[in-house]
Amino acid sequence: MLFDAHTHLNFEKYTDEERRTLAEEIEASQLGYIIDVADCAASARLALQDSEDYAWCRAAVGIHPDHASVYTDADIDEIRRLAAHPRAVAIGEIGLDYYYGTDDREQQQELFRKQIRLANELRMPIMIHSRDAHQLTMDILKEEGAFSEERKSWFPGRPAPGTMSAGGSGHDLRIPGEYTAGADRLVPDARVQMHCYSGSPEQAEEYVRLGATISLGGPVTFKNGKKAAEVARRIPIEMLLSETDAPYMAPEPLRGRPNKPQYVEYVVRRMAMIKGISYEETARILTENGRRFFSITD
Repeated sequence: MLFDAHTHLNFEKYTDEERRTLAEEIEASQLGYIIDVADCAASARLALQDSEDYAWCRAAVGIHPDHASVYTDADIDEIRRLAAHPRAVAIGEIGLDYYYGTDDREQQQELFRKQIRLANELRMPIMIHSRDAHQLTMDILKEEGAFSEERKSWFPGRPAPGTMSAGGSGHDLRIPGEYTAGADRLVPDARVQMHCYSGSPEQAEEYVRLGATISLGGPVTFKNGKKAAEVARRIPIEMLLSETDAPYMAPEPLRGRPNKPQYVEYVVRRMAMIKGISYEETARILTENGRRFFSITD
């Protein structure tokens, strides 16, 4: 079983027929779960509809930084209302995107802060988009309490490094706050997903120490994806998720084509190779990580 922790079945350019075909392909694949991630209120409504239609689908609701110059407080209120849906499992994707050097940076930060506060108000996981704004993203998350002890107290702990697999335990990150002992020892979990992580390995380690989870997609398979591969090597498998960000960022050997959720298999196979454990074991652990992160019990 595979878990795609960040995808866009609600992609606005899909026709109804294309979306039905993609859903049929997902059902025929090894995928057990996908998180259908919104970028605005309209796509959040569609993601929630997908989550009602398909047992393997859950929805994340939020406003992407691309909409920072046009969103209104009514949109935030709508996200709050949609987040109450029983199939909504996270606020996202939210964050900062400075890739194009746009002039809406202050608006992006304002939107980001409002949605972190919303996630804290609702005690929900957060899915973070960060592009060319790595340190500022971390600073804002800290300032808004995304890694606070109070927030961590809302969620069950997660397995400590080295407890889910004999291989692939990553560096000794000395994560603070471990409790219980032996194979069942746990560490605090802030339920913050760093989606399609593209920062440095060192900052990834810092995120994990703070309580975040690192989500890797197609770039970990790229021939020039050395940084993503190093992140996969360093970060304990207990603190990793697998994703596609479909229809974007298709993995090798499909790079350049539209991505699909079932292509997460290539991501998992690459992560297994890096970790030095079997594909089957890697898929099992990453699926358990995803179910735990999003509190999926069925």
